[in-house]
Amino acid sequence: MRTLFRNMTRERMAVCTVAAALAIGSSGCKREPDSTLTLNAEVLHAYDDAMLNEMDLELEQRLLQNGVLNGNYQSVGSATTNEMGVAAFLFDRSNALDYRINLVEEDWFEHSELINPDDFIGTNEVNLSIAATPRGTVHIQLINAAPVDDSDQIQFRLLTSESEYPTCSNAWESHTGMDVNAERTCDIEADRYLPYRHIVFKNGGELETTDSIWVPRGILTELVIPW
Repeated sequence: MRTLFRNMTRERMAVCTVAAALAIGSSGCKREPDSTLTLNAEVLHAYDDAMLNEMDLELEQRLLQNGVLNGNYQSVGSATTNEMGVAAFLFDRSNALDYRINLVEEDWFEHSELINPDDFIGTNEVNLSIAATPRGTVHIQLINAAPVDDSDQIQFRLLTSESEYPTCSNAWESHTGMDVNAERTCDIEADRYLPYRHIVFKNGGELETTDSIWVPRGILTELVIPW
């Protein structure tokens, strides 16, 4: 009797196992992805796609709580890129409306990317790339160093293209008079030459000059033009 019971038990277990396998196969179900998610963020130099290490990133999320959207982003965590330019975030799957990853490295322009939670459907790992742009600061000063009369004038502009970041204006500016000492300080894309042009009207003559100055990252660059 004991042997028969064991055999019947084995047969029932086998039937149950086969039935379960058939049920899963017929329903088309797949295994639920792991509850722990991984986001691999690669940071590349915006100029040449070089991998950047020691770059600080932070990850945030907005959540749906009890069917209500919490409009504020909440911190998920922070990470720093390795020698391959990659920072990894590990976090729990949640009812997130979206994720936002921020580049917060000093002397680089702040940059954010939005991540759709749907990217994690069917997977627990997502990869993305972020372009990092170096930031410099330039102090521009236009001084009438040799005044002639009140009609002295300088017209000046930076020969830069429009930027996605809040940088120095490239619009023409004009200053007239004997006591002109116009100055401004602003951020600009760094580790490159900053071209500019100015035209001086003085004593009935006109002199146009085009030049450039190197702007390193993280250092205040002085652009002083005595005219």
